[in-house]
Amino acid sequence: MQKNTKKIRQDVAKGIHFVVIYRSKPVFEIRPLPSTTEFTEAFKTEGIYTQDFLNRMEEAENDIKKGKVKTYSPEDFLKSLS
Repeated sequence: MQKNTKKIRQDVAKGIHFVVIYRSKPVFEIRPLPSTTEFTEAFKTEGIYTQDFLNRMEEAENDIKKGKVKTYSPEDFLKSLS
C-alpha cells in the first residue's frame, strides 16, 4: 500500500473510495471526507459523540481554515496506528 499512496490519494480526491480487505474480511475504508461543515454537522446530528470531541472537531476545522494543519508521511501515519 505504501507504494500506491500517491495513486490512492489522487483517486480519493476524485471521489473514489476503497474498502481494505484482510483475510477475506473488510477492515477499514479509505474515502473522501465531506466538506468540513457537513462532517461536523453529521457528528452533531448523530448525537453519539461527546461535547469534548465536537469541540476538538470545531477546533480542527478552524485550524484547517487558517492553514494550520499538520501533515504526516504515510510511514509516520502507519507508525502512529501501532
